[in-house]
Amino acid sequence: MRSTLAQLLSLPSARVALGLAVALALALCCVPLFAVHGAESALALGLCLPPMAASVCARLTARLREQAGNVRPGRALELAVGYALLLFAAPTFVLLVDSARVRNCTPGLGFAFMLLGPGFGVVLASLVGVCCTLSLRSARAASALAILVSLLPVGLGVLRFYTSPAIFAYGHFYGYFPGTLYDEGVSITAALLWLRVFTSLWIAGLALLVVSASDAATLRWSRPARERRSSFALALSCLALAACAEVYAPQLGHASSATLIESTLGGSLRSERCQLYFPRELSRHVRARLAADCDFRVWQAEHWLGLTHPAPIFVFVFRSAQEKSALMGAAQTNLAKPWRSEVYISDSGWPNPVLGHELVHIVARGAGRGPLRIAGRALGLWPDLALIEGVAMAAAWQTQGGLTPHQWARAMLELGMTPRLSQLFGPSFLGQERSLAYTLCGSLLRFVADRHGSAVVRQAYRTADLAAAVHLPLSTLERQWHAYLRSVPLPGSALALARARFSGSSILSELCPHALAKLHDALDGSLAAGDDADAKLECTRILQIDATDAATRAALVAVLARSGATQAADRELARLQAPPLGSPAFAARAEQALADESFRAGRLPEAAATYERLLQAPNDEESLRQLQVRALAAHAGGRQAGLLFDLLVAEPGERTDPATAVHLARELRTERSDGLPVYLEARQLYFQKRFALAAPLLAEAQHLGLPTPELTAENLRLLAITRFATGDLKVSAQLFEQFAGHDNPGRAADAQDWLARITFTRSRVGLPPLL
Repeated sequence: MRSTLAQLLSLPSARVALGLAVALALALCCVPLFAVHGAESALALGLCLPPMAASVCARLTARLREQAGNVRPGRALELAVGYALLLFAAPTFVLLVDSARVRNCTPGLGFAFMLLGPGFGVVLASLVGVCCTLSLRSARAASALAILVSLLPVGLGVLRFYTSPAIFAYGHFYGYFPGTLYDEGVSITAALLWLRVFTSLWIAGLALLVVSASDAATLRWSRPARERRSSFALALSCLALAACAEVYAPQLGHASSATLIESTLGGSLRSERCQLYFPRELSRHVRARLAADCDFRVWQAEHWLGLTHPAPIFVFVFRSAQEKSALMGAAQTNLAKPWRSEVYISDSGWPNPVLGHELVHIVARGAGRGPLRIAGRALGLWPDLALIEGVAMAAAWQTQGGLTPHQWARAMLELGMTPRLSQLFGPSFLGQERSLAYTLCGSLLRFVADRHGSAVVRQAYRTADLAAAVHLPLSTLERQWHAYLRSVPLPGSALALARARFSGSSILSELCPHALAKLHDALDGSLAAGDDADAKLECTRILQIDATDAATRAALVAVLARSGATQAADRELARLQAPPLGSPAFAARAEQALADESFRAGRLPEAAATYERLLQAPNDEESLRQLQVRALAAHAGGRQAGLLFDLLVAEPGERTDPATAVHLARELRTERSDGLPVYLEARQLYFQKRFALAAPLLAEAQHLGLPTPELTAENLRLLAITRFATGDLKVSAQLFEQFAGHDNPGRAADAQDWLARITFTRSRVGLPPLL
């Protein structure tokens, strides 16, 4: 072994490649996401190690050929594979050592990614290097050819990314690219395992080919001897089977195509501006709403950007994140490919909350550059995510939690969470917490458009240089933007809500993101099933990884309270309330869970007192409305309390189905004379998209009156939407104007969005209502 190792390292290029591999591993150690064994580090090594292994092994084989006397072809294979394993082991060991510094929560899974990624890749590349030397006389030419062959799958992956809907990529050398760093639920897929089955066939076929069809005297290809013809035939069989993987790549999950997605979804509809593909089971009315929504959002994006998209936009609507992941790669991320005029989203009801954002990416291609038609340096090949996502956020301009992006941006400014603009543009965008970066860039570009016009935004998008477009240094623009943000009104709860919402870390600096994603999924399932024992265990595991996860600690408070561990629940609540965690928003969520348990146990005065106190805590609009109804129920007591409890809280693991909810709301009419029971019944019908049935009930609730201003405003909003859906555009517009009249920028932004939709719909005379 010592002699073999010395022989391997006697080649200067072998020592250089080994040093580069170690240097690469040390560089990966600087980024927590890549610093341990996992999908990301496996991909990085899978892209870099195989070309080095192929080149070095080609030169090793050429040196063997130069030696006097016969050399067994098997010896060439031994040296090549030995060096490949050494090249794989060195950086793998460095990352293993680094796991003592950077925690790796799933070492087994991480090492499996390493084996299934660069592990297989370097072995295959080493055999490619041997075969290239057997084919060519020049060692330099053989080395160059080996590098080229090892890079071909990367080129094929890029080609498939460009010419198909696929965002993922599978390659025999580099392994598996999930498609986006933001999808944290990455795991070893069946497609990856099948890929390595066929990689094994390539490895076996090439090894058998070298042994059966090479001459020991010259180390060149030769006619197989009689006794080796069976091995030669087996080699050709293995290579033929391996080649089948490329033919059937879409069926194996290694590639995608628009045709495959269309046939899987089964439903299609052409609207004025969009070609839609969606699940075949969607009803006629849902299809019509989707088509009208798409046409409106295209018009809206064009109007804001001052651009016109000349061709239909292809919109693929998937049944679930899992289906989207299997067919094109992005599970939790909705996305668009501007150069293909294609949008890929999950079905999230009507109006789809992300459709407008993604369509802006397509319309913005009119100002984009290069083959990708996006903002960025080097003809868009070096994307500027701050401009790409900021323009989409600014044009779509949707509220979150009742606040506009400007309001969220001001809250972050007041909290000192706003990075410098130089830290948002370019590669440093990925170094920021995702929702924080998206929101701030959207607010900034909306400010630029309002002050300087859409032409400046188009210029910035086209040149990837915002400072040049506005003719101001970024520092000056930053001061002007911050001065404007300080004039934006904020509700009292905004700061606490912003701290809770944007306090996470960037994807690059997260520890154990994939393990946490799986644990959070498991926790959601346990909470939905009412399995408090498993939920407690999953909360504990999450907090062992990330003790600052306030949302999980709030869930743990509720779980402990339900299981009767009141003292432990109080301790966890105290941690939420005290520094350094100190999260008033999540502490309020935890206290609400404790009040729910008091409600469930029949201690109504105790529950009512807590609800009343929490009404003054940081709450978004939806949480505030739910608290108000809970407080009303706890104060009322008797049958009314029981009906509202079953409707809003229910027992752990039980969900009130829509039919039962309507029944409970009807029964509540015997207990209350105001519009609350009617509103709750109408709300259930609204969520089932029965707008024609919900509209008169909402009108009745408005006439009878609701107990709080927030419930009154929400009833008004729902009534305006149902009037729009049933074709009464005049009344809908009047209601939205009334809704916008409240001194609330978030509600005004929502109303303006619907009023724009009404204006657009009025221009499409003769269309049926969207029942």
